[in-house]
Amino acid sequence: MLKSLILSNLILFAATIIEASVLSNISFLMVVPDIVLICSIYFAFLNGRLYGEISGFISGLFLDIITGVPFGLNCIIRTIMGYISGLFSQTIIVSGIIIPMTSVGIGTVAKKLLLFLVSLFFPRLSLNVYSIISYQFLFEFCANIILAPFIFKFLSFFKTQLSIRDIKDMIDNE
Repeated sequence: MLKSLILSNLILFAATIIEASVLSNISFLMVVPDIVLICSIYFAFLNGRLYGEISGFISGLFLDIITGVPFGLNCIIRTIMGYISGLFSQTIIVSGIIIPMTSVGIGTVAKKLLLFLVSLFFPRLSLNVYSIISYQFLFEFCANIILAPFIFKFLSFFKTQLSIRDIKDMIDNE
């Protein structure tokens, strides 16, 4: 489990760097696609609730440190997202196109709703919360669901190293 946790954290850190440093500096992008969320959802589907919570918390910690948002904001949102995604680890098969797109689309909407709830309870944080009915959200939603199958497929190449389950169990489930 420790090896898979270290590898997934390295992937999350690389995704955070790509998202915060590279994609945020591309001028024609209205909003940056959330690659870290996609990776966290994949890890939660692959390994379950506890692993989803851990990867969600660590990805939120990376984002809080690098992006400079109020400390703990991304941690709490992504921990909840990892737990919810991990609930479906035994029932959802992450191969194909439709399941990754649907799960990441639901995850993007849930992330936006959680961020909206946090902004209601803490109005002094001055969060940049755009409406769920806006071009920014639509662009982020579309970018996330388009990138989801590609990122899921890329991460599936490392499935045996990322999974905490036995290889025999993974073959029996497919």
